Amino acid sequence: MDRDSKTEESETQARGPGGAIRDFFTGRRSLRFGVKIAGVVSVVLLAALVYLWPTGMPAGAEYFRPVGERSLQADEEGQWRYVQHLYRRMEASGDTFPDWDAGMMSRWKYAIAFLAYGMPSLAMIEPEKKEIATYYLYVMINKMKSKKVWREWQDYGFGEDPICLHNVMYKGHLNLMYGLYQFMSGDERFAKEFTWLTRQIVAEIDLHSKKGLYEGSNCEPDQYFVQCNAISLLSLHLYDRLYGTDYTGDHVQRVLAFIRRRMTDPETGLYWHQYHPSHDVVETSLSGYTNAWSMVMLNFFEPEYNAKIYPAWKKMFVVELGPYAYVKEEPGGGASQLATAYGMLAAKEFGDIELFTKLRNSMDRFGGLRRVAENDTMAYASGDNTVANGMLLSFKLHVGWRRILENGAGPKRLARIPAVGKMVWTDLLPNEIHESHIPPRPIQNF
Repeated sequence: MDRDSKTEESETQARGPGGAIRDFFTGRRSLRFGVKIAGVVSVVLLAALVYLWPTGMPAGAEYFRPVGERSLQADEEGQWRYVQHLYRRMEASGDTFPDWDAGMMSRWKYAIAFLAYGMPSLAMIEPEKKEIATYYLYVMINKMKSKKVWREWQDYGFGEDPICLHNVMYKGHLNLMYGLYQFMSGDERFAKEFTWLTRQIVAEIDLHSKKGLYEGSNCEPDQYFVQCNAISLLSLHLYDRLYGTDYTGDHVQRVLAFIRRRMTDPETGLYWHQYHPSHDVVETSLSGYTNAWSMVMLNFFEPEYNAKIYPAWKKMFVVELGPYAYVKEEPGGGASQLATAYGMLAAKEFGDIELFTKLRNSMDRFGGLRRVAENDTMAYASGDNTVANGMLLSFKLHVGWRRILENGAGPKRLARIPAVGKMVWTDLLPNEIHESHIPPRPIQNF
């Protein structure tokens, strides 16, 4: 024992145990002991920092390079290979969805649709991938039409027909997918279905309007959501672009006016959660993920308004923690994986490199994005990466709806509106399920 230690020990004995405790909290313990503790803490903190710091990821600015200068990043390349691997196992296989979590079947439509919305961006970023991206969009449309994807409408007893009235949460996505496929490729194989479904959406808007109720379409009966209507509005605009109609100048504007009049918070400008037509009542709560979704899809129509409310959304829902960030679903709630994912898309749409990077860091780091050696892809370690992987890839790819729909994109001439005769919903959707109970053949690597 050295002299300093002996002196400290004798002083402690003289003061008694109470004095020793007071010394600990007033900083009178030996400097040497404090240095040892500080050293241990520093090592622990450094190890934690090394473990948590988001290393090995592309710089966020790389995802925002202009079309023509932008290339797929390593994570996007790996995730795109995963998407191809996934959909190769599902093509020409009826209603088979290998490895998809049946417990999340009601969300499959969103996983398929939001992945599909990334295909035009993929084709713009790397034009040599346009043909294969178009093909997989075609596969996605066919999987979207599977009864497994829309059967909840019948299962909940809402009716036999899932697309003639209400259910814009499904038919709006299907219609936008039809439009994007024809817009990307010029191929009119879905033209009759696109035309018939567009007319159903327009007729429903007119029906509600003439009754003096509201403008737009419901999801479930008596459940009106801004974000789902926003999808159908984009599909109507695409129909205009392809066929020369003017639903944008009429029906779209009427729905937008209703949303601004009845579905926005006067203080922040953000979009209210939902509306119940049967009682003409709005639920005046605010949601992190639905506002992110709504702002992105309505930004094409009202860019100044949505750019103005984007900072209000960030202030209310976004929490930044060093190189990470997350989005809350409720203003006073905690982190939401769903809201954080849609927050990535919103940051991309509004050119917010810093927030996009932090949200990407959170999703990829804590979602466990890693290389899958057996098929040389990249996928998340979460249990249902079939849902997450495609959506998050699409959000990374997204170049902005204005860039997708303008800048000379799309066919050079208007198409002729096809005759649809007496088509009914079963001409679009099969009302039965076809699947084999034999396990799917694994993809062989050569």
